[in-house]
Amino acid sequence: MRFLYSAFSFLVIFSAFIVFVVLDGENITIENVTDEENETNEKNETNEENENSNEIMENDTSTEINVQKTSDIALYKWINRDVEDLIEELGEPVRIDPTPYGYDWYIYHGEENYIQFGAGSEEVITVFTNSQGLKRHKNEIGDHYDEVASNYNFDTEHTINEGLNSYTFELTEEELSARPLVHVEEDIWAQLYFDTVEEELSSVRYLTKDVLLMHRPYSLTYTGTLPEKNTLEGEEAEEWESGQAKQILDLSNTIRKQHDKPLLSWHEGAAETAYGHSKEMYEEEYFSHTSPETGSLGDRLNSNEVAYSLAGENIAAQYTDAIGAVQGWLNSEGHRVNLLNDDFTHLGVGVHQTFYTQNFITPR
Repeated sequence: MRFLYSAFSFLVIFSAFIVFVVLDGENITIENVTDEENETNEKNETNEENENSNEIMENDTSTEINVQKTSDIALYKWINRDVEDLIEELGEPVRIDPTPYGYDWYIYHGEENYIQFGAGSEEVITVFTNSQGLKRHKNEIGDHYDEVASNYNFDTEHTINEGLNSYTFELTEEELSARPLVHVEEDIWAQLYFDTVEEELSSVRYLTKDVLLMHRPYSLTYTGTLPEKNTLEGEEAEEWESGQAKQILDLSNTIRKQHDKPLLSWHEGAAETAYGHSKEMYEEEYFSHTSPETGSLGDRLNSNEVAYSLAGENIAAQYTDAIGAVQGWLNSEGHRVNLLNDDFTHLGVGVHQTFYTQNFITPR
């Protein structure tokens, strides 16, 4: 019997760019909201003790020297290597973020490089980076789409056979342009994420077939069984949420650095506001910048006593993780405006279940 899994779970990502000019204590609001429909699927959450997030982000540069050692080995070669080897060669990670996908993210980054190694109980099974200058399979971050395409077969269909089981991923033309799937070697696959505005390779995710089948980032037809992700509850779910929020800050800043934009600092009040909005959208089953209970972004920030002169918001839903959500924002015109805005100085992130919110602000 054949089954069809569709990667088109309802996904719309919104961006609101809101400018607040303070005149005699009152706000003048100019709002431009853009809608864009996309296809993908993913999941996350956030909130918690973000008081320490600023401190954590400031200390992240301590792994810079160790990360440089990765220039000696192609990143995909870390797949199936022991976690002990990873720590022995690169040192302790900045932090370890749990996931429901059978691995934990070992986060390494500093001034120049950012890498996430996904490790199961003993081995590395997925690797992600959006940093230039690190060895990959064939291409470098920043290479033009056509150059990368000349080194791979960008097919709309990929089949994995495993005994009596068969799995076929089908990509749309839009997915082929933004995040094609390629076979690297043996059990290793790669998702190549492109900046569709500049038509350049922006990041790469290497993963084993089992991780790929658990993520299911594209429409899938299969016979047999599929690996299922874990259900996280309580403290585990909170740790997953918190890790995703930190990753979104990390990823946003690495993108801003590549575009010569000033880096964003964590803002606790904006993060609490963002988390509250993500949680409410999930619980009340709506998707909008305007809440039937808490009003506009400006209303929510004022309610949480967040003083600002400039603010903006990106929201997204139905992504596998922070990586996919940030890449989606980068490739959407409205979200990109916020992500690369020179005038924002701080960011707060809130992720709950499949709902993601970024609140950008410049404090007053």
